[in-house]
Amino acid sequence: MVRTANLPLLLLLTGVAWGQTLPKPNTQSAPVVAPANSSVPPAPVTVPTAGLPGLSLPEAALTALRHHPDLKIADAQIDQAQAQMRIASAPFYPTINGNVRFSYSEAQSANVGGQSVVRAGGVRNYSTGINASQLITDFGKTSSSLDAAGANKDAAIWQRGDAVQTLLLRVAEAYFTVLRTHQDVEINKENVRNAEVQVGRAKGFYEAGTRARIEVTRAESDLATAQVGLIAAQNSEQKAVTAFLTSLGTPDAAPVGLLEAKLLAPNWTRPEAVRKAAETRPDLQAAFARVEAAAARVRNAQAQYYPSLSASYSYAWSEAYFPPSPYNWNVGMALTFPIFNEPALGGGVQAAEAQRVQAEGSQELLALQVQQQATEAWLNLQESRSRAVAAQAALRSNEENYRLASERYNVGVGSSLEVSDAQRLLIQARSQEVQARFDVQLSIARLYRQVGSLTLETLLPTN
Repeated sequence: MVRTANLPLLLLLTGVAWGQTLPKPNTQSAPVVAPANSSVPPAPVTVPTAGLPGLSLPEAALTALRHHPDLKIADAQIDQAQAQMRIASAPFYPTINGNVRFSYSEAQSANVGGQSVVRAGGVRNYSTGINASQLITDFGKTSSSLDAAGANKDAAIWQRGDAVQTLLLRVAEAYFTVLRTHQDVEINKENVRNAEVQVGRAKGFYEAGTRARIEVTRAESDLATAQVGLIAAQNSEQKAVTAFLTSLGTPDAAPVGLLEAKLLAPNWTRPEAVRKAAETRPDLQAAFARVEAAAARVRNAQAQYYPSLSASYSYAWSEAYFPPSPYNWNVGMALTFPIFNEPALGGGVQAAEAQRVQAEGSQELLALQVQQQATEAWLNLQESRSRAVAAQAALRSNEENYRLASERYNVGVGSSLEVSDAQRLLIQARSQEVQARFDVQLSIARLYRQVGSLTLETLLPTN
């Protein structure tokens, strides 16, 4: 693992990496940000150039796994699914309730022994007791509900795994984008320097009387164009930094430098990549779990036609005085079964069956998409490798072309237009070579993701 050559790329990143607080450098103070109601725009992100700790791609990914809200949401969904399992299993356990009651009543007359008796005052009644009930069997209602809840929990766990891989890919893409945009800035800085040299040479020839004024004007125009390109590249770098910080989920940051990252490409063939995707993609496994949950809901809807058998017990004290002493108790069993409850029960079965068919269709559609995505990711890796080789060859040719054009101009043979064209082509070739080189790394990360094998270990850089 080595630092990228000429990499003063320093950005605001989380101060927490591997659980440690990164030290802030003493070389430069933090930028001053204007108040929200101030007319002064906030200062740009400062970029110190020395004394900063380096952050690797796995460390950045680990920071995102610790802090990004996406995983907090996924963990909460698992907790919710676990709670639904507990709720679904509740009928297997007994229920015990206690009660305390008080009542007071008055009547002007009462019928006692067939005679109407005038009565004054009221009647109090105190009662207390406990009630217990236990389901003996409901012929699959509770067990099917528990199966559905368990399958939903499995789906939530698989979805968290998918969220992890999606987040790791997002971090890798943002990491490599920052590195690439920084190299674009360096390329455009070199372009500005070359344009400044060309302006100096043109002015020298003009003052010596060997060149026309238009040579100076063209060189100054090229310099202005190069400066515009540099401004655009610096803006792209700042936006890439912002996207990178967002992918980490840590708005508070300390300045750090990024280390060069070069991922190890898998040696899968195209059929192997497709097969591994079908076997390991977490979102596809979650779809299978949802099909199981839908099938369990069908069984639950069908079980509503079956009876339920439960036992009950109660013990109570009741008297006109408190605490009451006379008691009574009873035990019993109850068998309940539906005789006619249509179209509710039939409609429930039909709806559950339709949901199962939808879940199966969604799983089959996702399986097709997974196959397509894995194939495209594999092909994109092959294409990016070929482009990188071609871009390197084009860069060598344009570097030589620019060197020859500059030498021809220096000896008074070539024209400024020839130098301008050669310089423009050189900048394009450098940008294309950088883009192609980082596209290889992005293609590797995306292939791992589409196959469902993107982990912290796969983000470890090679030597």
